[in-house]
Amino acid sequence: MIKTLKGKISVVYICLVLMIAIVGFTSAFNLHALSRSIDGLMVNNYKSINAANNMIEAIDGQNVAILNYLNNNDQKQINLFYKNSDEFYKWYNIEANNITELGERDYVSKINNDYARYVMSFSDVQDIRNKQGTDKATNFYDDKITNLYNNLKSDLKGLAAINEKAMFGGKDKVTKDSIAIMYIILGLSSVAVIGGYLISTFFINKFLKPIYILTESIKSVREGELHKEIDVDSSDEIGLLAHEFNNMTKRLQQFEYSSKGKLLTEKNKSIAIVKSISDPLIVLDTNYKFTLLNDACEDIFGIKETDVLHKHFLEGIRNGELYEYISSIYKEDNEKKSEKIMNIEVNEKDYYFNIISTAIKDRDLESYGIVVLFQNITKLKQLEKIKTDFMGTISHELKTPLTSIMMGVSLITDKKIGDLNEKQKNIVDAIREDGERLASLISELLQLSKIESDKAIFNMKQCSIIGVIENCVKRFNDQAISKEVNLYYEGSEWLPQVTIDPEKVSWALNNLVSNALKYINAGDEISIKVKAKNNEMYVSVEDTGVGIPNEYQKIIFDKFVQVKGGDLEMRSSGIGLAITKEIIEAHGGDIWCESKLDVGSKFTFTLPISN
Repeated sequence: MIKTLKGKISVVYICLVLMIAIVGFTSAFNLHALSRSIDGLMVNNYKSINAANNMIEAIDGQNVAILNYLNNNDQKQINLFYKNSDEFYKWYNIEANNITELGERDYVSKINNDYARYVMSFSDVQDIRNKQGTDKATNFYDDKITNLYNNLKSDLKGLAAINEKAMFGGKDKVTKDSIAIMYIILGLSSVAVIGGYLISTFFINKFLKPIYILTESIKSVREGELHKEIDVDSSDEIGLLAHEFNNMTKRLQQFEYSSKGKLLTEKNKSIAIVKSISDPLIVLDTNYKFTLLNDACEDIFGIKETDVLHKHFLEGIRNGELYEYISSIYKEDNEKKSEKIMNIEVNEKDYYFNIISTAIKDRDLESYGIVVLFQNITKLKQLEKIKTDFMGTISHELKTPLTSIMMGVSLITDKKIGDLNEKQKNIVDAIREDGERLASLISELLQLSKIESDKAIFNMKQCSIIGVIENCVKRFNDQAISKEVNLYYEGSEWLPQVTIDPEKVSWALNNLVSNALKYINAGDEISIKVKAKNNEMYVSVEDTGVGIPNEYQKIIFDKFVQVKGGDLEMRSSGIGLAITKEIIEAHGGDIWCESKLDVGSKFTFTLPISN
């Protein structure tokens, strides 16, 4: 008895192959017999018919030669007669050696005798014509040769008819044989198909039944029925697999009894940790339904876990913007956590949250949930607003007395109220320079405060970035010429438009060019380059000046940062680049710096291209 599954399948396979082989051998044998019958039909009978037709053609030629000889006394016809005679015997010999049908031999013998008399009669015609004249020869032809000629043609036609009949008879036989062979092959094929189907179905069901049982048992175990065992009575591979499966379920039961309590304890600890987090936290499944939320979330959003559990997010927290942001985590399929600061109104109170969303993934990196943490930064935002308001107030308060001071300095330097000595003039000039620097700082602080406090001041519209760059170059062209600096820009006239506040972007670009002019020497150059890439406009201001040390490149855009080194520290207030960054980020862009000491600096910012 075959014990292995491979052996059982091999037996079924061999049986099917044998059935196919029987059908194939039977078909080949019958087709070979049919081919031989067709060959005999086409060769032998056709050969005899062709010979008879050629012999008829030969005696027709001889008859025409006799008539021409009698009527025209044409001696050439004698040679033509015997030439056709040779042709006749050529085909006669072919037919005499190809006798295949009943009665064909009698025709061949009679044709031979009649033709011999026919040839001898032509000799008699010649003697009669030479001795007795043309009329006697013609009478002899009409009385004797014509009968022989007609009898020969009749016999030759009869010979051809026998072979034609045999040919058609063979055709009918071959047709019947082919039909019989077809039925035999169809019968064997039907038996093979039906038998093969029944055999394969029977054995497949027999072989696969244990696999079906095993599959259902595995599904039961997956659903938690660890006591499930398979009753498979076979010693093949399936039987061994079932035996090992039963051993596995026993070990799983033991493991469950030993570790279930530990797992439950760990789960309770995890839930307790989540519940104790001071910031709101929500856990959603892939259908955006609540699976867990902590106490802080219940307190701030005014919802109860028992009321919203397994319900859609929007049924508990009715905030479309927040839902769109959370759902984007699945749409983008991002493995990293995502952060976004949002202003959310809850029960007529304004909250600022730094929302951190993280997709939960299994071992196969398939998402099965999402964790949303709401870091409450409302107090930080309030402090930031107080700081901004304070800076704005102080700047306004400083601006009034500073204006008075500058007016006073202006009056002192006016010679109408008296001349100053050299020492006094130097002191007044120092006061004026410091006053101008302080006025510039106050103006920048006011601008920064205004930008930070209200992003709605931006007048956004579609325009060409080339126009903004050209205005910038025109503004600083005289200053660049005075410092012997080459200022130019590179960019295509066919760049797409951007949606920006032209005044604010011009301010940012002017600030970058102004800074470059501060830290550049005669003979250097400043280039403004622009290009479109990946649905963004890249604008860069590159100079060949003194450069920026590495330790300042990451903090250069922070407020009140002044680059220290040599004579650099007194050339900037540390506010201009911070304002530039605020303007670019308010447009949805980004800005960064690349620089090397004694080589130059390159400031690049991006702007979204209009759709």
